[in-house]
Amino acid sequence: SGQCIRGHFCEEGTVDPEPCPIGSRMPARGAPSNESCIPCAPGQYQPLTGQSDCLTCPAGSFSPDIGLAACDPCPRGGYCEDAGAATRMVWEPCPAGSFNPTTGSDSSAACESCPAGTASATQGAKNSDKCAPCRPGTVAATAGLSECASCGGGTYQNDTGATGCRA
Repeated sequence: SGQCIRGHFCEEGTVDPEPCPIGSRMPARGAPSNESCIPCAPGQYQPLTGQSDCLTCPAGSFSPDIGLAACDPCPRGGYCEDAGAATRMVWEPCPAGSFNPTTGSDSSAACESCPAGTASATQGAKNSDKCAPCRPGTVAATAGLSECASCGGGTYQNDTGATGCRA
């Protein structure tokens, strides 16, 4: 007997405390009903029943609604640096010249550079398909470029996907 324990509710005449459902919390003792359980706020989640607190979504994820059991991974093509995000608006696209094929990334380190000899003007690219080989007459000497450079006067390049001009 006594007050109902945290993370649970005890309706009138109950024998055992009932756990609050997933996606909710009960930080205080003595909750009288299921309606007393507090849904997790956006940016938080709770995968277990009977908990006194909600968890913060880690960087690389977000939860847009109340009462969620899990956070959604940030989309491919970019990253989400901040923990506790309540919206995918925190998503940052990978810069031009790079791409990110994985979901749930939490930093710009997840953005992979287009290889030398290719370039991409696309921000937020999801895969290397956007890294186009430089056309003849242009080159990309290093990885991660947003555009191919023209060969200067007195030089040429007749190959596709080149990293240097010929004299």
